[in-house]
Amino acid sequence: MIEALKKKAARFILNKKIPEADFHQRNFSSVFTKTYSFLILMPANEGDFRLVFPMLEYLKEQRKNIVVMTYDFRISLLQPYFKTNAIEHGLNDITKLDLPSKNLLHKLSNMRFDVLIDMNREEILYYSYIAKSLDVPVKIGFVRFDSDGYFNFQVVNKQNDPEVSYKNLLDCLKMF
Repeated sequence: MIEALKKKAARFILNKKIPEADFHQRNFSSVFTKTYSFLILMPANEGDFRLVFPMLEYLKEQRKNIVVMTYDFRISLLQPYFKTNAIEHGLNDITKLDLPSKNLLHKLSNMRFDVLIDMNREEILYYSYIAKSLDVPVKIGFVRFDSDGYFNFQVVNKQNDPEVSYKNLLDCLKMF
């Protein structure tokens, strides 16, 4: 009961405090070649975590600056190259409503990113709040409830097969 109330309050704050994103029409054909800095919000689901590694490797091969954001206890699972630019978050970075702390949001807003990719297939309000609050020109994520307000590029999510979902996302990026 309390968890449901917390989630409703968090969703209310998410919708009211952060203005609706005004995504203009954009030609994505050259956006990937012109971007350099990527913020990757790693999946909260432990089963999906390792499925994102091919995407990280592809971005590394393309000589993109990659900043990975994940839980503090999962940093050790990343390859050494990605650990150096990783942003970890833990219990001190979560408010009572399970939203990101002001300190973390301030830290992220002081960094410049060209592209934000939310790798969570299901909605995690913590990461949705980050995605909606940062001023990033290109926001990529999976189609889910109310995702039109967060992302200007969305990939279909195969609920029962996460590997296919992540492969589809990688294939979409390779097209550009």
